Amino acid sequence: MVVLCGSREERGRATAPHRTASSETLVQPIEFDRHADTYSEKINRTLSAWGQEQEFYTRCKVPLLREALDAARTQRPLRVLDVGCGIGLIHPFLAPSVDELHGTDVSQQSIAIARRSNPSVHYRAQTEDALPYPDNSFDCAYAICVLHHVSPAQWPGFISEMARVVRPDGIVLIIEHNPLNPATQWVVRSCELDEGAVLLPPWTLRNLMAEAGIAALDVRHILFTPFDRPLFRKLDRLLARVPFGAQYVVSGRNSKAGNAGRHLCQNA
Repeated sequence: MVVLCGSREERGRATAPHRTASSETLVQPIEFDRHADTYSEKINRTLSAWGQEQEFYTRCKVPLLREALDAARTQRPLRVLDVGCGIGLIHPFLAPSVDELHGTDVSQQSIAIARRSNPSVHYRAQTEDALPYPDNSFDCAYAICVLHHVSPAQWPGFISEMARVVRPDGIVLIIEHNPLNPATQWVVRSCELDEGAVLLPPWTLRNLMAEAGIAALDVRHILFTPFDRPLFRKLDRLLARVPFGAQYVVSGRNSKAGNAGRHLCQNA
């Protein structure tokens, strides 16, 4: 089995919380500002034992996200939000597929790096608990390995904010590390970028998303092997319902207009 570590694109922690739930919703920006310039280097150092670098794990998520983008398309221009985008590592793979790609993060240093790397993407720093966008602004919002860095007491608010900025029947997708994977637990305990993070199991995330009004929920498990070959990527798809991949994806449609929509992963 494979696991990965890192911040907002590739990170998690599977030990008991090192902090208690409090009124803090946002992770501290200074924490991520401190790591922004050396982010990829630190991730690759941790991942070296597993035979692949960070780009592999980022690329593995691209087909899942493109599938969600296709499900979110309407006759209007497609607007997509990356919540907790970090330095925008996945954006070069996604930007050509959408009309407007937006990213937001609490780390202003990370946003500055993302802007330099991805000039076609629209970035905003998040300075308050609420996302800096009006209601119904996007067709799809996603977060990659962000939620476990938020205080558990604030998980419902985080997900509700994602739903708020997505139009009715739009797509909300969250990727998280899987605490059921022993390798994940071992690696994230060793990852400098994961200090104080708390993993949540897939059933917890699914329930939180349902409570936020996200319907037609689908859970898929990913990253069972670290091998970059078509056969092993196919194996990942075949094992999508087995709950032991290094990460998992929960996706659904915003039902605040009463439209439950359809599953995104019917063929998984």
